[in-house]
Amino acid sequence: MNIKYYTKEILLSSIKDVTESSELIQNNGSSVIISEYGGRPLGIFPKKDCYSLLWICPNIRNKITKRDREIGGDRYWLSPERAFFFRKPKKWKKWICQEGLDPANYKIIEKNTTSCKVNSPILVENYVSNEIFRGNITRTIKLIDDPISGGIHYIGIEINEECILDKPHLKINSWNVANVISGGRYNPGTVIIPTKNGTKPISYIKDIPQEWLNVENKYTTFKIDSTKVYKLGISPENLDFSKKVKIGYFIKIPNTDNYGFLVKISDDLPKSKKECFDVPRNPKYKNNEIGIVQAYNSKSKRKSKLLYGEIELQLNPSKTIENKSHLKAKHQLLAYIGKKEEILKVLEKFLGINNFKSF
Repeated sequence: MNIKYYTKEILLSSIKDVTESSELIQNNGSSVIISEYGGRPLGIFPKKDCYSLLWICPNIRNKITKRDREIGGDRYWLSPERAFFFRKPKKWKKWICQEGLDPANYKIIEKNTTSCKVNSPILVENYVSNEIFRGNITRTIKLIDDPISGGIHYIGIEINEECILDKPHLKINSWNVANVISGGRYNPGTVIIPTKNGTKPISYIKDIPQEWLNVENKYTTFKIDSTKVYKLGISPENLDFSKKVKIGYFIKIPNTDNYGFLVKISDDLPKSKKECFDVPRNPKYKNNEIGIVQAYNSKSKRKSKLLYGEIELQLNPSKTIENKSHLKAKHQLLAYIGKKEEILKVLEKFLGINNFKSF
């Protein structure tokens, strides 16, 4: 069964025999579904009978059965991408997602209706240094109240990440990647990042055309329509750290009259380029620019089904403790659903934007 957008009932029915799961339940029936497979929040539902604002892969049951990593949701990776995802890193060729990192072998070790903890061993190769790293990752996910008391349908979680690897002094970051739904060419979503005046966005893979990118005085937007591959990066020097929100996502929810808004909040981001190691593939930057907040627009031969984008945070670099590298960070994912005017009010409360221009 191929599904573009999942309700909670369809998601639970699809995964019930292939992975353990945990449901976190907030007020008025809003919920988050945590998948043991892949160790992640998989579906986020700010009200009953709505679509998940996190993208979930069509035919997810088959994906899990085949141990495919591309299931969607909010996942944990390590960066830099060049070191861990390209088997020929000097030429940026032969991209691979190492199974020892994702989907790994997560187990739910604690759960109730308000929190869930998952844990997995990790085994990854650094293709630049030709080293093997072994370690462990624990993700603790708990419900949190609406920080702005928006008065509309809401659910929010806080995720505490703790990864320990068996080598000291590693120049790596935790990397949080959340898949978000898109409505395609005629119903695109809009990524919003609070930025400073004069911001110069980074085109991570290839130059982003003007029709996908807009730089305003207080924010930068990026279109998610699943028709072309582009990736945006914002450097720590251009990010407005005075805002709690580091990246948001605004979309008219397909096949409904409602709008959705996803928010990523964290204080655990690198404050300078020296603390982040994820260099762009685009040769024009010559590794001199680093994006700590990133967004990705996907494309697929099956784009009518794979309608998604990504909002991403590069998190704290590792610290050496007792001859091991420790990565520790906390971030929040908040989700809202309502009428357009209600969602724009939420956006204004978070970002101070009262004339928001979406794609």
